[in-house]
This record gives sequence, C-alpha cells and structure tokens, in this order.
Amino acid sequence: MIQTIRAKIILAFIGLVLLNVIAGFWSIYNFYYLGTTVATIVRENYRSVLAAENMVKSLERGDNALLLATEGEDSTSGAAFGENKELFNHWYDQAVRSTVFPTQEHLRDSIQSAYQRYALQGDHAVAMIRQGAFREAKQYFYERVRHTSDYLRTLCFQLFEINQAAMYNAEARTHSLSNQIAFGTMIASVIALALSILATAWLTKVVITPAERLTETVKQIGKGKLDLKIDVLSDDEIGQLSREFNKMTERLRQYEQMNIEQILSEKRKSETIVASISDGLIMTDAEHKILHMNHVVADLFAIDQHASIGRPLDDAIHDTRIVALFHEPGVREDGGREAKMRTLQFDHAGKRLYYRPKMTRIFDAEGGLYGILMLLQDVTQFKELDRMKSDFIATLSHEFRTPVTSINMSVDILNRGILGPLNDKQKELIDSAKGDCTRLTKLARELLQLSKLESGKVQLKNEELNVHTLVESSIHSLLVQFGEKGVRLETDIPAGIPTIVADEQQLSSVVTNLVSNALKYTDSGGIVTVRAREQNDALIIAVADTGQGIAPEHLEEIFDKFVQVKRTSDATPGSVGLGLAIAKEVVELYGGQIWAESTPGSGSVFSFRLPLHQISKLEQARG
Repeated sequence: MIQTIRAKIILAFIGLVLLNVIAGFWSIYNFYYLGTTVATIVRENYRSVLAAENMVKSLERGDNALLLATEGEDSTSGAAFGENKELFNHWYDQAVRSTVFPTQEHLRDSIQSAYQRYALQGDHAVAMIRQGAFREAKQYFYERVRHTSDYLRTLCFQLFEINQAAMYNAEARTHSLSNQIAFGTMIASVIALALSILATAWLTKVVITPAERLTETVKQIGKGKLDLKIDVLSDDEIGQLSREFNKMTERLRQYEQMNIEQILSEKRKSETIVASISDGLIMTDAEHKILHMNHVVADLFAIDQHASIGRPLDDAIHDTRIVALFHEPGVREDGGREAKMRTLQFDHAGKRLYYRPKMTRIFDAEGGLYGILMLLQDVTQFKELDRMKSDFIATLSHEFRTPVTSINMSVDILNRGILGPLNDKQKELIDSAKGDCTRLTKLARELLQLSKLESGKVQLKNEELNVHTLVESSIHSLLVQFGEKGVRLETDIPAGIPTIVADEQQLSSVVTNLVSNALKYTDSGGIVTVRAREQNDALIIAVADTGQGIAPEHLEEIFDKFVQVKRTSDATPGSVGLGLAIAKEVVELYGGQIWAESTPGSGSVFSFRLPLHQISKLEQARG
C-alpha cells in the first residue's frame, strides 16, 4: 500500500503524463498528415497567386511613381518606376516557374507581351519627364501608359483567379480528410479525458480532501479555538502533520493559561498610566474610529469615555478643529514643510483653557498606517504668562510713548532754533537725539501693535482690495530706497487675481515688512520680486530676493518675537525683531500661514497664504 503523499502524487502524475503523451502523439501524427496533404495542395497554386498579387502591386506602384513624376514633385520617381519594373519581372519569373495548368501558358505569354509594351511606354514617359516636358508626359501617361497598365492588370487578375479557383476546387478533398482526422482525435481525447478524471478523483480523495479538512481546522484554531483537535486519518505526511499540530495546540493552550493574567496585569498598568496623564489623549485607527481616550478629553468635550470607543471621531467629537487635524495631521495645505500647530482655545466649566495639539502617526510592521495619536498639551499656564507679559509690554509701551513724544518735541524745538541758534557740535548732538527718538517711537508703536494683535483687540476694516493695487501701494514708499541702493524691484501679478475683502493697512504692513527686509539683505545689483498667485481657493503672495540667504536652522525661529538673524555688520540700531512676528500675527488672524524658504548665498523667498473663503467669512462675521 502506498503510504506517502509523494508516492501518491507521483503515481497519479505518471498516469496523467502517459495519457497526455499518447493522446499528444496521436494528435501530432494526424495533424502532421493533414498539414502535409494541405501543404501539397496549396503549394501547387500559392506561388502563382502570390506572384499575380505582387505583379499587380508593382504595376500600381509604378503608375503612382510615373504620375508623381509628371507633377514635378519628386525627382526620384523615375528611379522608383525602374525598381518596380524589376520587381514585376521577378514576380513574373515566379509565376512562370509555378505554372500548373495549360491554360496559364497562353495567359503568361499575353502578360509578357503586354508588359514589354508597358515598359517601353513607361521609359518613354520617364525620358519626357527628364527633359522637363511634364505636361506632355502626364498627357502621354493617361492616353497610352494607363490603358496598357489597366490591360496588364486585368491579365494579372485573370492569373490570380485561375489559381484561386484551383485552390477552391481542392477544398472538398481537404474537408473530408480533416473530418476523418478530427473524429479520430476526438475519440482519443475523450478516452484521455475520462482516464484523467478518474486519476484526479483518486488524487482528490487521498490527498486534497484530507488537506482541506486540516486547513479548515487550523483556521479555527488560529481564531482562538485552542480546544479543537485534528482528526488523524492516515499515516502519510498529512497524518504526521496533524499529530504534531495537535501537540503544538496543547502547548499553546497551556502557554495562554500561564500568561493571560500577566497580560491583563500589564494592560491595567498601561491604562492606569494613560489615565493619570494630565494632558488630553485621543487615539484613532486608520479609518478615524476612536480606539482610546482619557478622562481629560472626555471631560473637555462632555462625552462618555467608554461609550465613545469604536465610534467615528466626527460622530463623537463635534469640534471641527480636532476632526480636521486627524484628517490632515501636521500638513500645510500649500505643500511646504510641516507647520507648527496653533494653540486651541476651549471654554470649559467657566474657565478658558488652552491646549496645543501634537499629532503622531503609528505604523505597523509592514509600513501601513495603524492609527493616529493626538496629545493635547495643556498650555493654559504658559498662555496666561504670555498674556501677562503682553499686557506688561503694552502698558510699558503706552507709558513709554508719552515721555518719548515729549522728548521728541523738545528736540524738534531745539533743532529749529526757536530757543536760539545752535553751533555745529550742538547740532550734531540734537540730530543724534532725533534719530534715537524716531527709533524709540517706532519700537513703541510696534510693541503696541503686536500687543493688540495677540490680544485680539485690533479693529479690522472691511475693504475691497485689488491685489495689484495693494502691492503697488505697499512698495511705493520703498522705491527711493531701492534706487539709492541700486537694487531692482519687480512685480509679477497676473491680471486674473481676484479681489479680496480685508484690512488694507494690515495686509499692506505685511507686504511692506517683507519687501523692506528683502532690500536690507540684498546687495547692490540684486533683484527683489513680489509675486501673487491664486492656488486652491487661496491667495499666495511671495517676496523673493537674491540676497544673502538664511541658514536652515533659523527658518522657523525668525517669525518669533525679539528674534533677529543677521551678521554683526548688519546690525540695525532700534530694531528688535518684531516685524516678522507682527506679519505672522496678521496672516494668522485671517486663517493663513507664513513661511520662509532659503539657501544660504542664493537668496530667500518669504511667502504667506490667505484662504479666500476664510477671509470672506472672517470679515462677514466682524461686519
């Protein structure tokens, strides 16, 4: 008795191979015999058919070459006519050698006589063409050459039809022979198919069916049903595998019983750690269904912590800001680098709380997205400290403006000589004091403006702005400085840019600040370009320069307050690094983003993006 799967499969395979070899040889023999017979029949007439067909093609190409030459458009047409004459003679020789029927001999002689006349007429037409008589050659072609060509083509078609008719006459003989061979092949195939079915049924019974039962039981065990056992029905490899799998299942059941308490203990420990975190925590799967949240998030959004598990995020949490962060976590819409996430404000239990979201994508071992984790860091204390600092700066700036204004007026009185003339030394001191007063006044103004923007107390105007006009008015006051420094200022604003509704003074201050910074760090002979584009329902304005550039490590921090990145030789008295911070506050007030791109030594590009729909909604709400 056969004990192994290998032996069973080899036995069935040998039987099937023998059946297929026998049926194959029988079919090959019959089809070889049929092919030899058909080839003998076809070969007798095929050469003449092919020769007649190619003779007609040669005639047509020769006519076309002659006709084209009579137009004077192709100087090589005469040579083409000669080539087609040689091709006709070649196929005529083939037709002569393959002449089978006596009637073809007379037709062959007629073709030869007609073609000699056609060749002489064609050569005469070519000679006329070479002499430049194109009109006479064309007339000669239609009166003489075309008639001879048509007659010759008719003779060739007669040769074609004679041989084709002879091939059709052999159809009955070929059909009878093929029927006999097909019937014999069908009988052999039916016998081979029946034996193959019997061999396959036997192989299925002894190999495939036990393997399927084994596979189904293994699937059930894989789902956690470790109490199942696989029936051992044979002594072959499947039987041995079943015995070993039953042993493995028993060991897995023992291992599970040993470690389930330890796993539960670790799970409770992890849940306790997460629950003790003072920051909010939400985790979803790749389809944005909630996997876990702690009590901080549940209390913040007034939802049931346990009932929300497994629900879609936007169904459990109705804060669109949180849902939007999960759908596009940390990605800026303009395709630039990842932007810092802004602090989110919440009013909860009579208190104003501030949280800064931090998104983390979790991937599985295959690199697929497993889930998304959001950590809401409580920055309320830091926000309160920042507010107190801003209030202090605002108060200090406000109190600072009064004495500075008084000093400035006193300096102006002295400078005008109202209290008496000044000598040169006194004039120099007064001019220096005037410059310091101007810088202090600018500093106080910037501090107050930043304080208002951060506190949300700034009053925005609703003005319909043309982008081209906005840019031109913003850079107008800087044209003299550009001319003095020898830097070229260019604008690139398409005519189709839509108008926006916003505060002209605020947006103009952003553009002016970016352009003046570009001028400051661009050497003489350089170029500063202001561009505006509409992209994805947003307005993007960029200021590019060919100046010194900014190191990569400084690209993010330059928008922070009191941060300046410059060389010692670039020091600007009275500038404390508030311009870009103010610009950032204005842009973010309209729901936009501002960023910088630069390569040291190759210039910089400062860009800000204003969502058009966001501007409209904001201004409508304020209006």
